[in-house]
Amino acid sequence: MCGMKYTFKKLPNSIREAEISFDDKEFLEYWQEVYNDELAKVNLKGFRPGTAPKELADKAVDKDHIFEHSASNAVRHALKQITEENKWEIIDQPKIEALETPSGLKVKVTLAIFPEVVLGNYKKAAKEISAEKKEVKLDESEVDKAIDWILKSRAQIIRSVQPAKKGDVVEIKYKGKHDKFVLGEGRLENGIEDKIVGHKEKEKFDDIELEAVFERKIPELNDEFVKGVGNFQTAEDLKKSVRDGLLKEKKEKEIERKRLKILEEVVKSSKIDVPQIMVEKTFENMLAGYGNFLKNVPEKEEEFKKEIKKEAEKQVMSELVLYQIVREEALEPTEEEIEIEENNVLKNMPKEQALKLDHHRVHSYCYDMVKNRKVFEYLESL
Repeated sequence: MCGMKYTFKKLPNSIREAEISFDDKEFLEYWQEVYNDELAKVNLKGFRPGTAPKELADKAVDKDHIFEHSASNAVRHALKQITEENKWEIIDQPKIEALETPSGLKVKVTLAIFPEVVLGNYKKAAKEISAEKKEVKLDESEVDKAIDWILKSRAQIIRSVQPAKKGDVVEIKYKGKHDKFVLGEGRLENGIEDKIVGHKEKEKFDDIELEAVFERKIPELNDEFVKGVGNFQTAEDLKKSVRDGLLKEKKEKEIERKRLKILEEVVKSSKIDVPQIMVEKTFENMLAGYGNFLKNVPEKEEEFKKEIKKEAEKQVMSELVLYQIVREEALEPTEEEIEIEENNVLKNMPKEQALKLDHHRVHSYCYDMVKNRKVFEYLESL
């Protein structure tokens, strides 16, 4: 263990600025070790490596390199001791600056560390929000809408020479761009779709070229139809399945709403000195997914980036809160739990796709899934 001395101060965003000093005697130990290694490597004509007289070999070694290497070793060992003593976890490459000193070695080291998280009363928030009663209802019109979508998705598309009408599929060329859509569903603005109604294919009007018209023959909802959709015997079987599925989805959304509300309340009441390096990395990852969108709306890029930055900070704070609850309540996922989650993820993928996945990423993703589930199940049980 090195006998160095150090002081440090706390800066915002979980930054620690430490000044580390070594006197001549302490630093000499590091210098001598590197110096001896360099001497052993000296290769002079007429001598085997490491056997040249010290006076000659000393002139052949690079003293600046020895100093830099010695200083690096000294700082590395010092940081190990300092981080262990203070229980710091470094989350970014330390920034090291040499300071002037009449003797020995003195450096200033700037560290970004994993933040201390002082949780708000998460148990109280979880109890109150979990106790909220909100009846989950399903309107029959929602079932009808879902059934209508199923019917339309299985419609026959037949080329038509008749004038286009709402509900037909049309292909158009408008201002040099091709498009294909269901007429009357509001795909185009400024009344353009209304202009298409009544025209036949190949007609040109108002900068529009109607390239093709297709009639949709939507099947009837009957017992014969539903047998081709899935494992159903009657139309009522399909309706019941759709009804049950929609109700389940609504219940899951209500659970998710409560969980997000719990998390927001805990984040709001917690004290977290958020490291900007964590926010920046999350921001960059989120922004990468919006590359094409930003290309299409360059005029909104700066405004959009500000919003994404806010979301990135919220996401980091949420993750830190969840991590701290895991630590305080001993909810760390086991390897067995993670493996089960991995198997569930992979079994729903084509084998070829699963083989191409980065195992480390899959493991990390499944760890987060299990961790979050365990935290919320614990909070909901209170």
